[in-house]
Amino acid sequence: GQLGLTVPALEGNKFSLRTQMLRISSDESGDEAWRNELKKARVADLWQVPEFRRYCRPFAPESAGAQPGLVIRFGTTVSFGLNFFGWPLGGGDSSYDPTYFATKIRSAGVWFDNYDGAGLSTTPRVYLVPAGIDVLRSPTDFSLATREWKVLDQKIPPPFTLGKTTLQNPSYIPIHDSLSSVFGDVRKFSSLRAYHDGGEFDESEAATDTRLIGRSVWNTEWLLIIPGGTLLFNPNQGLDNFINSVGDVRIFFQSYSYSGN
Repeated sequence: GQLGLTVPALEGNKFSLRTQMLRISSDESGDEAWRNELKKARVADLWQVPEFRRYCRPFAPESAGAQPGLVIRFGTTVSFGLNFFGWPLGGGDSSYDPTYFATKIRSAGVWFDNYDGAGLSTTPRVYLVPAGIDVLRSPTDFSLATREWKVLDQKIPPPFTLGKTTLQNPSYIPIHDSLSSVFGDVRKFSSLRAYHDGGEFDESEAATDTRLIGRSVWNTEWLLIIPGGTLLFNPNQGLDNFINSVGDVRIFFQSYSYSGN
């Protein structure tokens, strides 16, 4: 109880990549700047993005050819006076409480504002990947010192059942011959469904994926990857329609925090 392990503080927060991260106005005067930022994030082939190759479970084999998409990079913070993306806290911004030493993700979701459901797939998929360093504070240091963690989610594959023949085989090597997959291989992220409509933000739709459970909301580099092939069969046309229609991209976290003192 003293460490808050049995009574975490639960919270749900949504963050706008347009207004809170890029500082682009949400009215029509900011539409062109927003479209330009999405165009900057466009890549011709996701296989050429090292983080996609390392951390993401692919939706198609590499032999199928280039896979265009959007790769939006951003860092986050939990600091007094700053919003979630490190800008001075302003009107309409959201932030987390630095008086908690740890704020971790319970579930996450992505939501598209003004998405063209008639001209694009109704079930777009995205990857949300923490590719940087997780940051937490010390639970007892009131100077708000931080601790950094490079988290690598690795496999520990279950071994095959041993039999008498195996034990009598002089060439048997456990690390090579008893595991169902490579020991220590990186566990890759699957894509998650992004929700959309033209109305109000719906938290019940956005909170959909628990793959990030236990990771800090404070990470030095996140990647939001939007494959064009999940928008339309013609991925480049899908990206064109997406860039010309979507008014904002929102990240949603359900989190749990511990005070620690």
